[in-house]
Amino acid sequence: MSTAYKYLSTDLITGEVLSDAIPLTVQSCSMQLNGSGSLSGTLNLQELYPLNGPFVAALECRRAVLWVLADDYPVWNGVVWDWPDMTRAQGNLSISAQTIDSVFSHRLITDTLEYAQIDLFTVFLDLVNYGQTKQSSYIETGVSPPATRPAAYLAYVASNGGIAGLVSPQNVTAGVPWTASYTYSDLTQVTDAWSDMCSSGNFEYVFQPGLDENGNLATFVRLGYQQLGRTLGEAGFSLVYPGNAIDYGYQRTGSQGANYIWATAPPNGAELQWQSQWPHGADVADLDAGYPLMESTISWDGSYVTSQAQVDSFADGELAIYTEGMTIPTINVGGGNYPSVKDIVLGDACDFVATSPLHPPKTSGGTVLPGLQVPVRITGWTLYPPGPQQSEYIQLQTSSVDVSS
Repeated sequence: MSTAYKYLSTDLITGEVLSDAIPLTVQSCSMQLNGSGSLSGTLNLQELYPLNGPFVAALECRRAVLWVLADDYPVWNGVVWDWPDMTRAQGNLSISAQTIDSVFSHRLITDTLEYAQIDLFTVFLDLVNYGQTKQSSYIETGVSPPATRPAAYLAYVASNGGIAGLVSPQNVTAGVPWTASYTYSDLTQVTDAWSDMCSSGNFEYVFQPGLDENGNLATFVRLGYQQLGRTLGEAGFSLVYPGNAIDYGYQRTGSQGANYIWATAPPNGAELQWQSQWPHGADVADLDAGYPLMESTISWDGSYVTSQAQVDSFADGELAIYTEGMTIPTINVGGGNYPSVKDIVLGDACDFVATSPLHPPKTSGGTVLPGLQVPVRITGWTLYPPGPQQSEYIQLQTSSVDVSS
């Protein structure tokens, strides 16, 4: 059975419903770990303006939050940032939106914040709060000049900084300390601080739409150390081609890969900068298999390294991205098949089984087996809803990073 899609919008600050049924044609919408997903769509303007007017107003740039409901459950939401409108000839208004986390790319760190051995989740959630209120328990009051916090400015922050229905987890910890300093004069974007945490802290996040305990629209901040999502077998679905998967691509990007990662970090008062040591960062199995040496480097940002073990562990963690990331299956699931976007949690691990001319069937002990059997992890999805000259399907972005743990 095909999924029924519905589009509505709310006010970013107040949560007021602007329109509960927008006749939007959506080309695609996407979500991914650790960053903004996007939506592109068009509003048909062929009707008389009194009919068009409320829908145009409900898609006002910078303040309208667009929601995608699949069978009446929210699967995507984001701020309408732009109207990439170029012509009246087609009779449509084009709109472009990005997921709620994109708001924080427009919020700057205007105080000096000092996080010294603070839990990773605590720091992230403090920045979520700071981005909306400019309040934090970690402001260095003797460093940030009073001129950066005039009363009139803080009054506008209080009235215009909030995000309606944003729900942060309570009393959660990663068990991993984080040390970082953000100076008021650098005017760092909150999202840039988050990027440092993701690249250096084995940390993942997603802003996930849903319904709160009272059935109201909400956006939940989901956090994970090492990885979000359900482990292999817990997700409850597999992907099979041919089967629920109607197509797949098997990108291999050897030119972007590496089998030896040199990780570096600032000296933090030491005479020399930190550097990972052999065999950390080395894919010994790949080298033993005869593949040529391919080296790359990665820098630790945002936090202070205080031991050799930290930078060595960082190198080992990044190695998986470079080696396993060289093969990136992209899997298309047909409309009406299982799983739908409602069934997928970003980060889920599942089995992918395929037989095709690229991966012909194998025979083992007289038994015919699929040509490809690999565990994959879903790191993002793009939904193509049904529409004019468009059949419904979901394109899944996956990673072959270890999913057994």
